[in-house]
Amino acid sequence: MHIRPATRADSADIAILDDIASSGLASHVLESGVRDGKYDRPLEFGRDGYAFIDGPYSWKNVLIAETADGIAGMSLSFELTGGLGDSGLPDPVLEPLEGLKAQAVGTRLIDSVAVYTRFRGQGIGRALVEAELARATGPSSIMTDSANARALSLYQSLGFEEQARAPLVAFSPNQTATQWVLLTRPAVYVCGAPASAH
Repeated sequence: MHIRPATRADSADIAILDDIASSGLASHVLESGVRDGKYDRPLEFGRDGYAFIDGPYSWKNVLIAETADGIAGMSLSFELTGGLGDSGLPDPVLEPLEGLKAQAVGTRLIDSVAVYTRFRGQGIGRALVEAELARATGPSSIMTDSANARALSLYQSLGFEEQARAPLVAFSPNQTATQWVLLTRPAVYVCGAPASAH
């Protein structure tokens, strides 16, 4: 397995993996492109968005994990500046997430981490987060839902600490989580503890 920068040709996989990372939230948001008649399916809208729209949610901000069997996973991150470009599409379901983002301005947000089901259990998710941390020039942040114990454990093992929670507005009938969780990590981390400033 190796990790490489994404290319525009990876956009379909990125759209699928983003939907996996968000437990279907991406498809919910992308339904707007179907409702207005521009696209037949949400993931088609997502693919075109990643391929052709500049901004935080672009293939240019994605890392791809690849094995001999093809693409296994991806991660997407960008600097949170507090500007309009930080925000996703307007949607009431996203408002709590936008509020957490506002608390993490000045960090590099690891917005999405996902691994296809058949590649899980091989350390690919950890490798992607570590690669994201390696390209951060300052503190990092990441969010997940309160029911994702595996993700919370992984992020905490990599030095992230919980900073805030916000209510999760249901977007699927099968949801068990009730909150979004924001975790942050200092810029420099040495031997399992934040490095002292000099």
